[in-house]
This record gives sequence, structure tokens and C-alpha cells, in this order.
Amino acid sequence: MIPGLLDHLFVGAVIVLIFPFGGWWAYRRFLVRLARDGEAALVREYKLTLLWLLGLGAGTVLVWLAQGRPLAALGFAPPGGPDAVFAVMMAVAASAGLVARPILAALSARAAAALRKQLAALAAFLPTTKEQLGWGLLVSLAGGLFEEIAYRGFLIAYFQHWLTDWGAIAASSALFGLAHIYQGKAGVATTALLGGLLGFVFVATGSLLLPVLLHAAVDVSAMVTAWIVLRRANDKRAPAKAGAVDEAR
Repeated sequence: MIPGLLDHLFVGAVIVLIFPFGGWWAYRRFLVRLARDGEAALVREYKLTLLWLLGLGAGTVLVWLAQGRPLAALGFAPPGGPDAVFAVMMAVAASAGLVARPILAALSARAAAALRKQLAALAAFLPTTKEQLGWGLLVSLAGGLFEEIAYRGFLIAYFQHWLTDWGAIAASSALFGLAHIYQGKAGVATTALLGGLLGFVFVATGSLLLPVLLHAAVDVSAMVTAWIVLRRANDKRAPAKAGAVDEAR
């Protein structure tokens, strides 16, 4: 890929400015609506997030195709390459851990308490009802697809024009972390590290298939785990609130 003016504009305007800082601003507005409207605000925010992600993915593909590039070079190709087997093994091992997390949360009160503490900073954006979980899972799948198209398929190819594979992975991962600035410093660092893993899998296989599946699995696991542990906490608080109301009467 030889980057052109359209690529530079897309990276500068959308990837560096609109997505991270627009997302931060949207999250702040969501917190205000949550305080005002309650649980309904989260479903609305999930729907808006789906539109953001769809716009990101569609915009990336349009910029790519507008310059006559084949979709296979964006990562729409079957996995291959000499390091593909190792990448697949890494993905399988990571997926096993992601499946185990919500199961552990459901079976162990101690594990649930620890996970609840980990998720506390983003609890406002995580589901506690079945309706919220359904929309949250759609967001997870959309994030897995559309963010991988932009941050792995497009950005790694973009940076490879100037950098080595590892340099391109690092640069794209840094911007991936920046896109999650609304999560705070810890969230930026965590997602940047995740971006590095996904970037390695993408470069090793030359395909978006495994990164998309792994990314979606990470998000789905987080949503289901959050629903289990946060719903349990809400269920415990509900009788206490009811008792307080009865005493006030």
C-alpha cells in the first residue's frame, strides 16, 4: 500500500481525532443521560455505538476501494503464512481463557467479586438486564468486525509504508488504545496491548478472520461476565433498598 492524500485525511480526521475524542465526548454525554434516564440510556448508547462502528467500518472500506485496492489486501482473505499455525494456537489458547471467565464468574462468588472490582470503572457502560445484554452482544460483534477492518487491516498496511511490521503493529495499537480514551489510562493501556496481540495475529496470517473472531470473543466475554457479576450485585442490593423504603414508611 502506498498511502495517498485520502488515506492521510482519513487517518488524521477519523482515526486520530473523531473516533477517540468524539467517543470520549459521547461517553460523557451518556453518563449525563444515564443519571437522568436510568437503564434506558444504556440501550440507546449501544444503538449509537453500533452506528459509530458501522460508519468506521464502511468508511474504511470505501477509502480503500476508492483507490482501486483489492479487498484481499485489506485482510479479506483466508489465513496463511509461515507463522499462521502459531497464531492459531495463540488464538485458541486465548479463546479458552475467555470462555472460562464468565463460567468462573457464575460458579465462584470470590471470582465474581474480583471481576466486579475489575469492571467497576466501566460499570456504567456494561449490561445488567437481558435487553442490555442483547444489545451489548451486538456491539461486541460489530466492534470485532469493524474495528479490526480499520485498526488492523487498514492501519497496519498504512504504517507498513514507513515502518517494519512490528513498528506498524505498535503504531496501530497505540491508536487503537487512544480510541478507548474514554476508559481512562488503564483502558488505553489494556486495549493497546490487546491491539498488539491482534496485530501480530493479523500480520502472521495475512487475514482478518482470526483477529475479528478473537476481538469479538474478548468483547463478548466481557459483556457476559459483566452481566453475570453486575446483575448479581444489583439483585443483592434490591432487597436492601426495599427494606429501607419499608422502614421509612
